[in-house]
Amino acid sequence: MRPSVWQAMAVGLLAALSFLGVPKVGRAETVDWIVAVVNDDVILNSELQRRVEDVVKAAGQLRDAAPLGPADALRKDVLRQMIRDKLTAQEVARLKITVNESEVEEALASIQSANNMSRQQLEAMLREEGRTLEQFKKVIRQDMERARLIERVLKSKTLITDEQVQAALSREMRSPEEERHLAVIFLSAPEAPEARQAVRLKAHEILKRIRQGENFAELARAYSQGPEAQNGGDIGTIKAKNMAPALEQATRNLEPGQVSDVLESTNGFYVLKLMDVKRPKPGAVDERVKEKVRQELFRMEVNRKYDQWIRDLEAKSYIQIHLEPPTSGS
Repeated sequence: MRPSVWQAMAVGLLAALSFLGVPKVGRAETVDWIVAVVNDDVILNSELQRRVEDVVKAAGQLRDAAPLGPADALRKDVLRQMIRDKLTAQEVARLKITVNESEVEEALASIQSANNMSRQQLEAMLREEGRTLEQFKKVIRQDMERARLIERVLKSKTLITDEQVQAALSREMRSPEEERHLAVIFLSAPEAPEARQAVRLKAHEILKRIRQGENFAELARAYSQGPEAQNGGDIGTIKAKNMAPALEQATRNLEPGQVSDVLESTNGFYVLKLMDVKRPKPGAVDERVKEKVRQELFRMEVNRKYDQWIRDLEAKSYIQIHLEPPTSGS
């Protein structure tokens, strides 16, 4: 069964909650109350309950949705999203961002076209879900306002340089013929959990000392039980295609002089240092590929900035939460 338009609107929230899970949540029968105060706005328990039910319903009907888990955790996370929605709406009002009716109608027509349905079919589908067309248009308007807010606050101040694009392409297009000059510190570890944990801690301590400026070669001579320990752990140059997958991955994005995190194997623990690297010159890259990479980097940067922006907004706002109903007489 194809997910409805309304259910599709819940995909974003479901993605944010994909690590949670919840059994079916019934409608609350207690007296309504204010579950959150957000500056000059409030969120009612009935509103929260309805949103939770929408998420659970969508999770049951969208094939790719992750299962939902503990009801209390889901309720708190949905409320957090509702608080962020309120804060965003308040910023939209403060900045006087508007979307007119003709723009909403245009967006609605695009949704109809993408789903190959008439206005009557859309209204019928919404009625089956207990929604009205006006409610749906309100959601569209809010989404468009939010997009314009992000455009003004974040996108207009975000720039991806040619150097960033080239660096990303280089990471993705590493040649198997690339040659890496490596040094290694290896600590052998037994299978017994307690003894193995002691070696693990020792490996992390050595890594910490390296990152604090101690000489890798001297530490390799003092502690390594691996090859070429007496030569500072220098194992020479290896082609990327001939390296064990875990070691190749761990050193792929290092620059000369940098060290890897601690790597664990069945035999023990490794710390690797990239001494030098010889990378074949990459061939010409299609401009469409470059633009795709640029757009992906842009999306990631905007998401990062949005997360920080909304956290800052939460920190400077007046927010009170009352998830439990008020006691009698309060």
